[in-house]
Amino acid sequence: MDVTKKERDCIVVIHENSSGFPLRLSDIASLMKVKPSTAYELLNRLLSKKIITKEKGMIMPTQYGNRVYSEIITAHRTMEILLTKSGVNRDIACSQMEKIDYLMDELSVEKILKQIGNPDKCPHGKPVKPV
Repeated sequence: MDVTKKERDCIVVIHENSSGFPLRLSDIASLMKVKPSTAYELLNRLLSKKIITKEKGMIMPTQYGNRVYSEIITAHRTMEILLTKSGVNRDIACSQMEKIDYLMDELSVEKILKQIGNPDKCPHGKPVKPV
């Protein structure tokens, strides 16, 4: 996956705030606490990478976008587990993983998951692999 930190944040915002209804540019800008022009630029980058689609102002993830989100979240929660097992506070582990989860490759994450016993849930009780 080839995304920047800001693109990662935008992908997560879209997935975690859609709850069945597509978001609009203004929603994303507000949720990310950025100017609409910044959100517009981010969305255009995600459109060009085929991570989202935009139809009549409504922003929705593509199938590929869903996969990218899943990889990011699986990496995030896997590394969160590893850090908490090493004695790091779960909230600190979470904030640290937001900085690097999008950089992890899927194969490494799978190997780490296997090494730590393939847990089902992260320290916050969420599924390691989102559905």
